[in-house]
Amino acid sequence: MDAPAKRRHQSGGAHPTRRKVVEEPFHPAAPTPAAAAAAAPPSRLVGAIVEKGFTAAAPSSAPRPSVLPFPVARHRSHGPHWGPVAKGAGKDGDEEEDAEMDTDETDYQQVASAAAGPVRRKEKKGMDFSRWREFVGDAPPKQRQGKPAQAKKQSELKIDAGAVTLNVGAASAGVRELKGGAMQIDSGNAREGPGAAISVSDVVSKKPMNEAESRVELVKPGEVRNLASHGERMQLDGGESSMEAEINAENMARLAGMSAGEIAEAQADIINKMNSALVEMLRRRGREKSGGTKGAGKDKGTENPGPQKAKGATPGDWLMAGEHSGRSWKAWSGRVERIRSCRFTLDGDVLGFQSSQGQQDGNKTHAENVAERDFLRTEGDPAAVGYTINEAVALTRSMVPGQRVLALQLLASILNRALQSLHKMDLLDNVKEMDFNDKFHDWQAVWAYALGPEPELVLSLRMALDDNHDSVVLSCAKVINAMLSFEFNESYFESLERVVDHGKDICTAPVFRSKPDLDGGFLEGGFWKYNTKPSNILPQYGHNDEDEGDEKHTIQDDVVVSGQDVAAGFIRMGILPRICFLLEMDPPPVLEDYLVSILVALARHSPQSADAILNCPRLIQSVTKLLSKQGSMEIRSSQIKGVTLLKVLSKYNRQTCLNFVNHGVFQQAMWHWYRKAGTLEDWVRSGKEQCKLSSAMMVEQLRFWRTCISYGFCVTHFADLFPVLCLWLSPPNKKLSEHNVLVEFSSVARESYLVLGALAQRLPLLHSVEQLAKQDVGISASSYMEIWSWSHVVPMVDLALSWLRLNDIPYVCSLISSQNRNTKHMLEASYLILLIASVLGMLNSILERISPDATYDGKSYSLPWIPDFVPKIGLGIIGNGFFSISGTVAFGNLDHQSFCSTSLVQGLCYMRCHGKVDVSLSSISCLQRLMQLSWSVDRVIQGATKGFSEHLNESKTGAVGKLLGEGISSLWHDDLSHLLTSLLPMISSQWSILQNIEVFGRGGPAPGVGFGWGARGGGFWSLKCLLAQLDSQLVLQLFKNFSSAPGGPVTLNNGVNSDNVTNTAVTVSDRISSSLGVSLIAGPGQISMMEKAFDILLEPSILKYLKSSIHKFVSHMALPKPFEWDITEDEYLLFSSVLNSHFRSRWLSIKKKHSDKYAGNNNSTNVPKIPETLETIQEETELTEAVNEPRSTLVVEWAHQRLPLPVHWILSAICCIDDPKGILSTSANYILDVSRAGLIFLFGLEAISAAQCLHAPVIWKMHALSVSIRSSMDLLQEDRSRDIFHALQELYGQHLDMVCQKYYGSHSVKEDDSVGMANLEEGKEISRLEILRFQEKIHGSYTTFVESLIEQFAAVSYGDVIFGRQVAIYLHRMVEPAVRLAAWNALSNAYVLELLPPLDKCIGNMEGYLEPLEADEKILESYAKSWTSGVLDKAAQRDSMAYTLVKHQLSGFVFQCSASGKTLRYKVVKSLLRCYAQKRHHEAMLKSFVLQGIALDPECSSNELDRRFEILKDACEMNSSLLAEVQRLKASLGQ
Repeated sequence: MDAPAKRRHQSGGAHPTRRKVVEEPFHPAAPTPAAAAAAAPPSRLVGAIVEKGFTAAAPSSAPRPSVLPFPVARHRSHGPHWGPVAKGAGKDGDEEEDAEMDTDETDYQQVASAAAGPVRRKEKKGMDFSRWREFVGDAPPKQRQGKPAQAKKQSELKIDAGAVTLNVGAASAGVRELKGGAMQIDSGNAREGPGAAISVSDVVSKKPMNEAESRVELVKPGEVRNLASHGERMQLDGGESSMEAEINAENMARLAGMSAGEIAEAQADIINKMNSALVEMLRRRGREKSGGTKGAGKDKGTENPGPQKAKGATPGDWLMAGEHSGRSWKAWSGRVERIRSCRFTLDGDVLGFQSSQGQQDGNKTHAENVAERDFLRTEGDPAAVGYTINEAVALTRSMVPGQRVLALQLLASILNRALQSLHKMDLLDNVKEMDFNDKFHDWQAVWAYALGPEPELVLSLRMALDDNHDSVVLSCAKVINAMLSFEFNESYFESLERVVDHGKDICTAPVFRSKPDLDGGFLEGGFWKYNTKPSNILPQYGHNDEDEGDEKHTIQDDVVVSGQDVAAGFIRMGILPRICFLLEMDPPPVLEDYLVSILVALARHSPQSADAILNCPRLIQSVTKLLSKQGSMEIRSSQIKGVTLLKVLSKYNRQTCLNFVNHGVFQQAMWHWYRKAGTLEDWVRSGKEQCKLSSAMMVEQLRFWRTCISYGFCVTHFADLFPVLCLWLSPPNKKLSEHNVLVEFSSVARESYLVLGALAQRLPLLHSVEQLAKQDVGISASSYMEIWSWSHVVPMVDLALSWLRLNDIPYVCSLISSQNRNTKHMLEASYLILLIASVLGMLNSILERISPDATYDGKSYSLPWIPDFVPKIGLGIIGNGFFSISGTVAFGNLDHQSFCSTSLVQGLCYMRCHGKVDVSLSSISCLQRLMQLSWSVDRVIQGATKGFSEHLNESKTGAVGKLLGEGISSLWHDDLSHLLTSLLPMISSQWSILQNIEVFGRGGPAPGVGFGWGARGGGFWSLKCLLAQLDSQLVLQLFKNFSSAPGGPVTLNNGVNSDNVTNTAVTVSDRISSSLGVSLIAGPGQISMMEKAFDILLEPSILKYLKSSIHKFVSHMALPKPFEWDITEDEYLLFSSVLNSHFRSRWLSIKKKHSDKYAGNNNSTNVPKIPETLETIQEETELTEAVNEPRSTLVVEWAHQRLPLPVHWILSAICCIDDPKGILSTSANYILDVSRAGLIFLFGLEAISAAQCLHAPVIWKMHALSVSIRSSMDLLQEDRSRDIFHALQELYGQHLDMVCQKYYGSHSVKEDDSVGMANLEEGKEISRLEILRFQEKIHGSYTTFVESLIEQFAAVSYGDVIFGRQVAIYLHRMVEPAVRLAAWNALSNAYVLELLPPLDKCIGNMEGYLEPLEADEKILESYAKSWTSGVLDKAAQRDSMAYTLVKHQLSGFVFQCSASGKTLRYKVVKSLLRCYAQKRHHEAMLKSFVLQGIALDPECSSNELDRRFEILKDACEMNSSLLAEVQRLKASLGQ
């Protein structure tokens, strides 16, 4: 009998049936079995895991773990190791490492619990650290003797037995000094007791020892015990020698034995022997290391909070409200680091914070504590004390599958809870603070920490996905789905697909802003960049030299990338081949669904991620097989998501879509549409759940088809798919509402009409010669593009016209009547409203192919004839209550009178104002389509010839026909003016909220994807942000059409005559403010909307209005002279042109990629090019191309563009240094023209008090003025620009004075002014106090800019007053010391202090430059140096502000400051007196120095003079020559 058969037949052997085994928490190995048994009392057990199939009474042989350093992956082959049954198998003397293992090491069913014993590792001799705690700590004896230890293998930590001599005496526990400086511990009786043996891994941990702890620190006497406890956490790794450990342990032990007085004496001795500067440097470095301030600008969560941590980051205490604003990186880092010690229940709820110092210091649960890790709190209720995120991550590498599943489920609960909490937050939370009365949990910090670099969650999940237990793989897939925020992202894209007809998907990869540079005027709003380089997603391995490739690609590189971008980290770690393998192994439906969801989330990440999915071998084939799995009609969720994956991949690239079509992927994805067409009754009878699944599948299939149609493919499939498609094109019946499937029907019908709208875009122009010659469906060989036929249009229009009868549609008819409006059925109505919007959009697409709306020159084309359905569309809009008709309109048909007072537009406005976000999105989408269709009908009818008029008369439409001929736009003036009035306040409130989403130059504080960026409320990925963008688009459409209407712009105040100049001005002002607000809301892919906003803002008529507002505003300002200049018509046109060109090139340009392989494949088809023949076009038709060109991509990247814009984008015109190479300049005076126009535009916005100008901080405006004259003074040489420049200086000086008053009146504002804000408005006021901190707010190297500005001032200004005022602002007391010092040194070194204007002519009040008194010693020394060097001599003669400033500050420092700066005061006085002795012409200057600030009262002035001269005498320090100079000065003053 072979050995396996023997083992099966032995008593106590494994039985085929599963048994139940109690896996006891194992203890470290002892020298003898008796000692081991004595060392395991029941009270010491941590817990037990009971697995199914094993009896509790059976003797247990718990698996012994093989210890590996964390975070090295633990594979099943690493242990436990089982050997064959033999005599003495459990004895220590027969232990040997055996490489032979069973077939399945993790299958414990085949292991005999009684006979088979674990193969133990050999003990390391001479490495007993059993009593080390007695020498370096003060732990009680029970802790040192009660717990047995286990000798474990250290794979990385290798300490030679001869390197560390350890001798432990049985009766002695003290430390003995030996030769060589090593601490020796007697180990003679080390193995007498069970508690004596302890391994190195129990003494040391794997984290490198802090440098601050490795030397004798200057500590307080009361911190001796703390230092001793640090010794218990001392750590050794492969790079640290044992000698360092000995020295450290000896130092700790010596400190523990010293009294407080001895420590204080030693500290004083060390300080006396060392340089004071060195001591201060060491103390500062120690504070940085303990407080986690050094390197705070690096990765979040990596800093170690120590005892000196700020109050806001103390574990156990919630941060104050102000620190949750996220505006300060220090406060944000504290919030994230605190999560390290946060404990969670198994449901993801927060329990509190642990007090373990190890977790506070960032120590992870290491592999040497494997027993505590694998059996972590499993006795009783495991969730009673909770888990930290780091513990959960460590538990995912347990050897017990149940523990791994438990840890993964815990992580999924935490991540899902964080996502749900972020989703519930409002966007307003980004600017206002939360209510902490209900103990708010900082889920934003939880999400950021979990996805951050410290837990290394991506690495652990990637290893867990390779597990051989299905339950572990399934739990891991759930966690990955949560990390990629799949559900929330898909919800956003679902709403985007519903409300935007031809919108583009947005890549979800995390991004950050590029740093501002001088070429762009230091303005924020740079190009977005990916968190990780696209080349890092798929590293290039060596094809021939595998070793070289392995050296270049390491696991640490993968971890770094995953800390920057979790999705990129997963792809880089090879998750795609693993998913492909799992899909090929026929996984369970639940796992299959999660795996496809992961692929969809990764595909939405970036073009590089989509390319990785396409290039992964057999992955697309595996997904395609899911679509026709089992060959039945059953629909599974994974199949729906598979179609979504194909759609997402197709949107990236036209060539990819063509490949799907050519390889039959499209036909496989659309297999439901090729079956025999049924009826709606059959669909309803299938049941509610089946209707949901089938509708979801058909919606995704139609979207996939619509994507292909947008590229010009699959148009010919219309004839094959129409039998099924026509079922969803008619209005619903009552049975759908009775069976509660109206929502599902509306979804399919909406997508069907969106597909028809996409097909209509493939129509050739109706009156083109190509269309007249070819009526059938065809293919354009030049671009391989299929064309739809006009013969299919008329039946589709007839079906669409049935949807215009609103009274026949349930829930919609109630919106028309104001009496029946309520919010009860608003959700159902919103789905039908979206369906009506898709119908209107389809009709508008057809009308655009009759008369395209591409006439920017305002010309209207003359059409020879129009189809019959065009007037039918117009009559359907007029006669079915879409708009309310004014009472002056008389209808010939009495059936239309019921719609005179109420309308669908008013009902949609009601939905927008009173509905939820999704309802509001539906209403705005329908309003947009209704406006577009109405204007298209008017455009087509107005372009028709007389033949149409005769046809219209023949249709006998009567009065309605006449109204149709006059234009529909004239009928809904009141409705749209009401709509515009309600939308404008929304725009003004939305842009300010969206501006606060961007934090630290990033779209969100976490490296997740899409919603996982971690912003509150979803940030840019929230439906409210999408709603704001749709509102903006509608407002711009209304502005555009009202401006082109004959009546001119609408007057927002009803009943007011539009001829009134004042009311017209109000209208223009609101129009300007709203357009500016729109410019701050637009996101990626909305460049066309921004171009419309620029066209509205920069019209010559708007500039004229701004110019008139400037003259009115200046009349109320106290300026030296009034504005007597004017602007000609040609200049208005020039300024409008150059500003529009500048803003487009500056903010709307797309950064070109160096190598874009996607663009190169867009048109790379195999269809040969055929030369086109030129045919004659009729003279009266000036039409664009006959067929719309297909798009190259349907995806927009956040990267490589600048939207959304910063609030100060309007300042770029006067900071026009964005084209240093002159590429964009059309003439030599281009930059000057832009700057001149920018000054007028900026001052005009200030004159009308535009909200965006008021919200732009004064510091940016001051900086912009400086940038405009840094390179050239041409702007100040023109009278008009000079006057405006001076007026802006005066205006900003007034703003500066107001803020200074608030600053001096506020006593509670600290340096980080984010504490104690009660509400949003107060927070805004406090945040503006530090307005002139140029280096902090604008750029870190701002001093270099100031130096270059002063260099220009010295070179070309010749004492220009306006230039001097601008330079002098950098000497204001509200400016940070570093910038003031740099400005003063540059002025002093250039000998141009005398060119500065007098103090009363500077910007702002004089007190802002003089008060408070200067306290910075470097600036005071620089002032004194300028005084003594003679640089201030001419400044004193010309009464320059430089001399006044120096005199005031030095006099105040010498005579009014406290005794804190005594040394510097004496130094300054001696320097001034020596200079006075050498330069007699300084006598007047020194007299004014002494008399500075003395009152005119003789009695008081005499006493004050005596006091000041006493101070001067004390400063001389008994120097006779200096005392003589003081006496001479006193005599000159008559004293």
